[in-house]
Amino acid sequence: MVQRSPYPVSSHYRQPPQAQSGSSSARPQPVPTGHSHQTTGGYSQAADLANPQLRPRALVAGGSMLALAALLITPNLGQDRAQEASASTCIKIEQSKSLVSRDKLAKLLEIDAQATRTTVREILQEPYCVMAEGKTEAGTPASREAYPLEFDPQTWLVVLYDSDRYVGYDFRFR
Repeated sequence: MVQRSPYPVSSHYRQPPQAQSGSSSARPQPVPTGHSHQTTGGYSQAADLANPQLRPRALVAGGSMLALAALLITPNLGQDRAQEASASTCIKIEQSKSLVSRDKLAKLLEIDAQATRTTVREILQEPYCVMAEGKTEAGTPASREAYPLEFDPQTWLVVLYDSDRYVGYDFRFR
């Protein structure tokens, strides 16, 4: 007769149901990992995690899912920079030696909005370049002309025109 413990025993330490004739050891033999004698038909995750052959596959699958999620979250990462760069580039160079002095900048600040393009050009002369079309604060399309500052050539004064009317200015720091 087989003695049974009142406590539940893991199937890992259960003895196989074979009759042991002449065996003097009463100690239960462990069942090798991943080779259960009982077939339950279920999926054993503990056995799969202990199998070292499946770990690299799980890492590759997990890494692939993370990479896919990162691509789906940020699909247009480089396009924002490209649009920003194209917005601040010149379409056509008008006058390569055109610079705006502090005096010309002070006179521009005194001009009324809706002044004509010729009035602005009387003060600033020919622009360094014509930039890609932008938008005004109201959202209407505006043509833009760039003038490098004489005291800081890396900073450009960008003058905005709605049709042929002066709308305002902006600064571009290059």
